[in-house]
Amino acid sequence: MQLPVTGHPLHTRSLTVVVSRRADGRLAARGVVNDLRKCGFVPMMQGLQPAGIIHQMSIDLALDPASRRIEALDTDQPFVAIEPSEWTQGECCRDPAPQLEALVGEPIDAAFPKKLSSVFGGPRGCSHLLTLFQLMASALPRALDREERLLAELGVERQAGERLFWRSCFLDGYEARDGEIELAVQLHDFHGHPQVRVESPLDRLHLHQEVRGFARVASPSLSLPELCAFERTRERATLASAGWTSHEAALAPLVGAPIIPGLARRIFERFGDAPETAVLRDALLQLAPGHIQVMAAVTDRWFAQVRGEEIREAGNPRKGPPVGAIGGMVDSCWMWRRKGALGSNRLFVPPSADDAHGPATR
Repeated sequence: MQLPVTGHPLHTRSLTVVVSRRADGRLAARGVVNDLRKCGFVPMMQGLQPAGIIHQMSIDLALDPASRRIEALDTDQPFVAIEPSEWTQGECCRDPAPQLEALVGEPIDAAFPKKLSSVFGGPRGCSHLLTLFQLMASALPRALDREERLLAELGVERQAGERLFWRSCFLDGYEARDGEIELAVQLHDFHGHPQVRVESPLDRLHLHQEVRGFARVASPSLSLPELCAFERTRERATLASAGWTSHEAALAPLVGAPIIPGLARRIFERFGDAPETAVLRDALLQLAPGHIQVMAAVTDRWFAQVRGEEIREAGNPRKGPPVGAIGGMVDSCWMWRRKGALGSNRLFVPPSADDAHGPATR
């Protein structure tokens, strides 16, 4: 089952989650997000942001396996879009991360996503760490439920350092010949058998759940003229025989709607918290934030449409590159909050997201 991508590769976003057992009996959950721009460059602040790694960030949690409460939380952000400088009055993308420490002691449960948004959403945090943490918070309860059932059935314990769950999600963006953007999303959930029951490498596989999705984004409307997704679940005994299920009918109400704004809301309205569609929902939720990153790689369209003297007219937002090429939407994150250091230095950016040429990126 191959996705119908045809265009030029622009950007790849990778999000991974790994859960393992610690020597003290606690669980370690590590999430990592990487953004890799594959072509072009973006004028950012007082310099240029070339192709390469744009974002690299991680979240490490220590969890009590019984209560599922966060006992420790650490973040790391080796690559960020905006480093501290005179231009930013010393602020940078890493500044809001310590606010996540307010979640230590909270259980990872159905109520956690709202707590996360209240602590770290919008101008209170970093949109990339928020997206990563949301993905972790959605995956962990189901993975830990499955782990409890598996260990009870087998009557064994995990070894120290043993990995029990992996989640990998990839969003790839392409520019089609007609100028539209193609998005391919792939999400994999792996759950492993305890090492004490393994005799060969494939014996480690307890479950592999996979979603593959494709979206076409029209320009400049940002509507979704095409959207499809397929899903399959495999176990050790069904690796060769498990078939794909199409979600075409379930996604039909989303076709024609804009990818930005409001796609996440429409996805939740369509699928809610139903466990049978949770993995599909998590994959679809990566389309909008992934598309925001992809759009920064198409600023060559703008360079080709304007004269050099217009590029230099920084004071006229209508003669600058798309809003996504310069910075985030107002209040989209800590760095682009309305009253922040960059609020008065927004070159080419309309005063509100409603008046923007396109989606934002950071």
